[in-house]
Formats: sequence, structure tokens, C-alpha cells
Amino acid sequence: MALTGEQITNYLADESLVLSAPDFEGAIQHLAYNSNDVTADTLFFIKGNFKPEYLADAKAKGVTAVIAPVDFTETLDLPTWVVDDVAAAMSILSMAFYDRPQDKLALIGITGTKGKTSSAYMAYEILREATGDKVALSSTLAVVTGTDPKFHYRAHLTTPESLDLFRWMAEAVENGMTHMVMEVSSQAYKKERVYGLRYDVGIFLNISPDHIGPNEHPTFEDYLECKMELFDHSDQIVLNADSDHFGQLIERAEMAVPKDGLWLYAQEHTDADEDMGADMSYRTVREDLQGSTFAVSAHGQQGQALELDGEYDLDMPGDFNQGNATAAMIATRLVGADPEAMRTALNEVKVPGRMQELTSAEHGTIYVDYAHNYASIAALLQFVRANERVDKLAIVVGAPGNKGVSRRPGIGQAINEGADVAYLTSDDPQYENPADINAEIAANIDADKVQIIEQLDRTKAITEAIQASGPNDVVVLAGKGLDEYQKIEGVDTPYENDWAIAQRVVNELTNEPE
Repeated sequence: MALTGEQITNYLADESLVLSAPDFEGAIQHLAYNSNDVTADTLFFIKGNFKPEYLADAKAKGVTAVIAPVDFTETLDLPTWVVDDVAAAMSILSMAFYDRPQDKLALIGITGTKGKTSSAYMAYEILREATGDKVALSSTLAVVTGTDPKFHYRAHLTTPESLDLFRWMAEAVENGMTHMVMEVSSQAYKKERVYGLRYDVGIFLNISPDHIGPNEHPTFEDYLECKMELFDHSDQIVLNADSDHFGQLIERAEMAVPKDGLWLYAQEHTDADEDMGADMSYRTVREDLQGSTFAVSAHGQQGQALELDGEYDLDMPGDFNQGNATAAMIATRLVGADPEAMRTALNEVKVPGRMQELTSAEHGTIYVDYAHNYASIAALLQFVRANERVDKLAIVVGAPGNKGVSRRPGIGQAINEGADVAYLTSDDPQYENPADINAEIAANIDADKVQIIEQLDRTKAITEAIQASGPNDVVVLAGKGLDEYQKIEGVDTPYENDWAIAQRVVNELTNEPE
């Protein structure tokens, strides 16, 4: 793994990214965008405002050349390729440096406002069963590049920076992986993290307003446009025909792939005309809060060719998860999985931090879930009410700081529609005051309808919610799942995690002396 100066110039020129190139005769042995990751003979990518003194320190550690929006050749005697898009350049050079590992993997990319992580784990488990555990994963929760636990990494972004992504792909190839499933966020396209990458199959689950704010997408239209870029970079597309804005989605998808490369799925409707021409439909056979059985039916020659008709047991509740499973089944079928592998995997699949349930005879049922916007919280609360005897439904929730500002009114709306009590608390407040964040959520809750309790200490909020619940009450802990840190003032601050706190509190209450 090395790049010459001539190769770097040529790769950038092929993408019309290079504005000027240095006369560089050395060889690059390492790539980095973080000064803490610099070693000898490093090509360093400057993505934002980078002070010359920091770059001087990086040079001392081993930076020998730079990719930047401005020239550092004279000021620091560092050969500089000046480009008009550093993030795109980093993606192109990373895939070249790691010998295009994506070409050695069958790739499934998954996008959507909700359901990406659940769908990714379903596809991952199906392919693990079908390939004999030769599948890599890149998700919001974890990155997996091999079967040994040392190749399991904590994720920091839904879609990693391109340099990390291609390095992990190369590691997966080296470990004998043949397939890879990855979540693809709108920010991945907005910030060119997957520039130049194509997927064998792209899954589009749904779209609703989210991630709109000064540090993310300026408008819903921009958010939708970034999401739809998955269509332009996929050889085949699996699309939810029940999604909002389906007209725009199908129009763009049909422009991106030929007709036989587009696969539609939908929940079975009483009126066949409402199935929107789906190739595959699904319906609930039975369900409870522990899981469900659903039936999949093919429509037309293209759907029948998949040979997926039949009933499947899913170890996750909710018709929304049945839809996610149907999408995962179609996509994995297109890259070689068989129906029997699907039956086995779906019956056993677990998504860490998703709909994890804990019960207490005296304090009811507690659910831990990563739900964090209107669509996911509303679906979760409505599902609990429909499938659980509930005297009182309480939710513990907050919203992140400095991102996803548009989510806050929606969280309040979902609470207003489905909860009796809301404990508003902290959830990665970053540089914002969590009380101010909670005020934005509370502004959309009818205080005459829902009791609002503010407790900024999340551990205390969870404890108080469980302590106050009775035998037929339900407490939903939303947003953090199994995260073991809170982002506060730019620092990952250790946090016990929602599931661990709930277990500890229930055990303490259960063992209380009478």
C-alpha cells in the first residue's frame, strides 16, 4: 500500500479535483486526516480550518505531503495538492491506497430516516448464516471486519469517514469477508464520505423530516436530495413503496437503474391498487412484544423470481420491523442468500439497544430503544399501547445538542400523541444547555394532557421513572440505548447506559426489604 506523487495527481485529475499539483518524487506510505494518526511518510488531508502551527507539529511527526484547499508548499515547505473538495479527494485516494477493497466485496448500502440499524443487522445476520460468517458490517452501533472480537470496533459515525471506511473494508477483505452491509447516512453524501463508491444493492427504507439545522441540512429538500444519491450509486435498488414522497423517490430511482434493477416492497393492503406495483408485500400473521410472524407474497414475474413466498418468524416486534426484514430479505437474496438462511437468521436476530425489554412484577415493563425522532418515537409508543396493557406510559427522552435541531418539535409531538408522563433529560447535549433543548421539546407537549418532569441528570431521570411506575405501567427509555458515554462540551463523558441503569434499578427495587 503506497502511492507515488504521479499516481496521486492522476487519480485526482481523473475526478477533476486537482487545482495544482506539487513536484513530489517520494512515496506515500500512510494516509491520515487526524494529526494523532500521523506516522512516517504520511499524506495528510486538511478538511477544515487547520492552523499552520498544528500542521507544523504534524510535519514533525511524519507528514511529507498535504491535500488541502490552500497551498502550504512555501509556508511550511510541505508539497501540497490543492483541490476544490478535500473530502472527495480523500475518498478517491483512500480507495486507491487500499487497492479498491469494495470491488472484492458484495456491498449492500441502507438509507432511511428510521430503521437503518435494524435493517442492517437483519441483513448482516442473514448473510452471516448464508456465507458461513463471511460478512462485514458498518453500522451506527459497531463496525465488524472479521469474526475475531479484535476486529469489532465501536462506531463514532453512522457512516465512517472515507479513509476509515476503506481501511476497514481492506481489513475485511484480508480477513476473508465476501460481503459487507453498511448504513449510509444523508451526511455521508453531504460530506462526501462515500464519494465514488457504488453498491451492489441500495435499500431505501423511508423518508421524513430529520437532520435539518445549521450544522446539517438547511432544508428538507436538501436532506431528501442527499438521501436519494444512494439511487445514483447503486446497481440495484430496493425501495419501500409505502414511503412518504414515493412519487419523487420512484421517479429518481427509475432514472438511476433499469426496470429489472428496481425492486418495490410494501405492506399488504386491502385494496391491491394501494400496493403501488410492489414486487413483494408483507403482512402480519401474529405479533406480541417479544416478536412476530409475518408472511411475504410475491407479485408479478420479477417478485416471483426471488422465491421468497412464505411465513417467517422475526425475533423483533412491530410491523415496521417486518418491513425492514422484507427489505433485508430482498437485498440479501440479490447477493446470494437463500430463504432458509433468512428463516434461521430472522428468528434469532438481535439489535443491541433496540426494543430491549425488562419486566418487574412491581414496576411494570421497561423498554430501551434508540428511537430519537418523531417517526421512530411515535411508532414505538403507538406499538406499545397497541400490544401492552398500559395504565400509565412514561418516556425518558432528550435530544442531542448542536445537531438535529429540527427533531425537537417532533419529539414533543410524538410524546403528546402517545405518552402520559415525559421525563425530559440530557442526551448528548454537547455545547448546548440541555434545559434549553428540553424547552423546545416541551413547547410541543400539551401539559394538560401529559405530565412533564424535567430531570437533567439522565441516570436520576431513569431511576425516578422506574421507581414511580406500577405493575401495569410501561417506561420507555428512548435515544441512548447501550451508548456508554454522553457528549458534553466536546468530550465523550462516561455514562452507565440506559439498559445497565434500568437493570440495576430494577434489581435494587426487587431486593428492597419490605
